[in-house]
Amino acid sequence: MPSFSPALRAGVAVGLLLAAPAAEARFGKKSPDSSDNKKDDDTGSRVHAATPIQPDRPHEASAYTPPPPPDNDDDCCDVPSSSYVSPGYSEASYSEAGYSEARAANYSEASYSEARAAGSELAADLWVTRAAAARARMAVERARSTPLLDVRLGLNVGAMGGGSAGDLFLGIEGQSLGFDVQGTQLTLPTDDGTPGTDIIRLGSAHLTWAVLSTDRLRWRLEGGLTTASAPDLSLTAPSFATSVEACVAGPLDVEARAQGTFGPYRQLDVSAGVALHLGPLMLRGGWRGLILDDAGLVDGVQHVDRFMGPYGGAGFAF
Repeated sequence: MPSFSPALRAGVAVGLLLAAPAAEARFGKKSPDSSDNKKDDDTGSRVHAATPIQPDRPHEASAYTPPPPPDNDDDCCDVPSSSYVSPGYSEASYSEAGYSEARAANYSEASYSEARAAGSELAADLWVTRAAAARARMAVERARSTPLLDVRLGLNVGAMGGGSAGDLFLGIEGQSLGFDVQGTQLTLPTDDGTPGTDIIRLGSAHLTWAVLSTDRLRWRLEGGLTTASAPDLSLTAPSFATSVEACVAGPLDVEARAQGTFGPYRQLDVSAGVALHLGPLMLRGGWRGLILDDAGLVDGVQHVDRFMGPYGGAGFAF
């Protein structure tokens, strides 16, 4: 019996194990008929409270922040993190930018003022240049329209002292200098009543200088020699004269001339009249006065003759 008892007990234990119902739960898991089984049916498998295993969650002490999603902007416009500037530096940059803008504005205003002043000076210089060019052009045109030489040729006749007087003259002038020659013949009745006539011839040769010469006025000074020839006397003496021609209306001019000789005999010849220009032809007329004094050179007795009268004539100017 003693030897049978251990074997019997082992057989009974084996039989109990084999006859035991199938386990409905594994190791460490409650059986289905426990009070928590219904909760397990609703919520599914849950970890044991003593050893909880949380779902995949990062540990708070070592939280990892994923990188932000990339921008859709072009990478060429991304600013690297190393270029970030602090707000204080940005404000300073804005202040410097504002100062630069103000300085640029002031510089622009100054540049505009300088440019405007330069433009005004340039306009003034241009105006002066144009005015000078206009004056030069007018001078050139005047010089072209003015002939190099002015030639005057004419013949006048008139009544003087109960007789007649005839003049022949020739004048050649440049813009200011020239010369003229003139001859006059007086045919007079005899002063003692004898039959016949007395002939007196006067002549002059002068250099001329146009003191004033414009399109409408010409004033000359003249100097040279004069001669006088009478029946019993022939003399030569210095002579001076002045003459003026002025345009008064269109082709109508006024003319005046005075000539004098002061020794050894005396002569004063004055004339004034008008001249009408008809192209190169000139018609003139006026009044003439003549005084002759021989100063007693013939017989020691002074003889003075005074003649006055109208004159008229024609000539050419070219």
